[in-house]
Amino acid sequence: MNHKMHLSIFITFILSLFLWAPSGKAQTAEQNTYVRFLKSGSEQLKQGDYQSARDSFEQSLRYYDVDPAAHLGLGMAYFHLKDDRLAERELLRVIDLNPKEAAAYQVLGEISYRRDDFEFALSYWEKAVQLNPSNAALKTRLERVRREHTTEKDFNRDVTSHFQVKYEGREKIEAGRIILRILEDAYGELGRALSFYPSQEIQVILYTGKQFQEVTDAPGWSGGLYDGKIRIPIGGIEQETPGLRRLLYHEYTHAVVRAIAPRVPTWLNEGLAQYFEGRELTAGQREALKELARAAKLPSLSNLEGSFMGLGSGQAASAYLISLSAVRAMIDRYGMYRVKMVLDELAAGADAGKALSAGIMNSYAEFEREWKRSLE
Repeated sequence: MNHKMHLSIFITFILSLFLWAPSGKAQTAEQNTYVRFLKSGSEQLKQGDYQSARDSFEQSLRYYDVDPAAHLGLGMAYFHLKDDRLAERELLRVIDLNPKEAAAYQVLGEISYRRDDFEFALSYWEKAVQLNPSNAALKTRLERVRREHTTEKDFNRDVTSHFQVKYEGREKIEAGRIILRILEDAYGELGRALSFYPSQEIQVILYTGKQFQEVTDAPGWSGGLYDGKIRIPIGGIEQETPGLRRLLYHEYTHAVVRAIAPRVPTWLNEGLAQYFEGRELTAGQREALKELARAAKLPSLSNLEGSFMGLGSGQAASAYLISLSAVRAMIDRYGMYRVKMVLDELAAGADAGKALSAGIMNSYAEFEREWKRSLE
């Protein structure tokens, strides 16, 4: 699974609150240039073009260094570029200029949470909610992370150079080592396939089934979750099994895709996760897709770009099957190199249509027609 946390929903609103425009009939050339860079950065941030946004906000600050809007935008851009040190610097500067800026506290909480520092994360988010009580999404997140902290505060930890695994009970030490060994295999295998190796440590948490449900509120059909951390409901592990390897490859693929491009259509994300776990379409599944294609009853891929988390088990099974079929068709026809180019285009801020057009040199609609014809 891949549950996305979007910070962009409040960006435009926040920046508009602080947009600095000097009063009076005439503005100087420097003031106009400042406003132009600030507006450009805001738009680029909204579109997901974080490198360009960073550059625009940096330019704006050369003209007016004491506006919290530009520092907030720059901090947001650095956060999405995963440069937490510089993001934190800019966001603390925002608070220094305007101690009542709730958005800065919210993103500082995200940075602390990404570092697995629950105490600071909760403190920042509590302040953000205090300043903006109408932020229902953050209130929900705050409660969930409080449950997570209560559950995990006494967990043990084991690490490699790329992963940290947390689990409850000393008796699960061997389970943690098995998990890490499989994930290191996945790190190398996906890295070679996609020419990409995540630079930041990836956290993996092992739960009991009950703990998993309490912390994540995931649907009952979910076998695991990636929401910035790999979360797995798992019992006692004494040895590696094919099912465990598939599950870990699946969730690790989500971590890699997220690291490449924060916004990816769910059908592409889930299709890649199933591909790298080694899942194949059975003869019965291929026949079922064939019948749907002949009857023109296959849904459009554009209808499968959003989260699958709210689907019932039957709907989810169908969505996953279609995702795997479409992604396998893309890889078979265009190769993994071209699929990676699609991800790179998405990372640069392109929407799904433009990303496919540039990545596989074919339109979204034509690719979908080709895939559906291949099923028939």
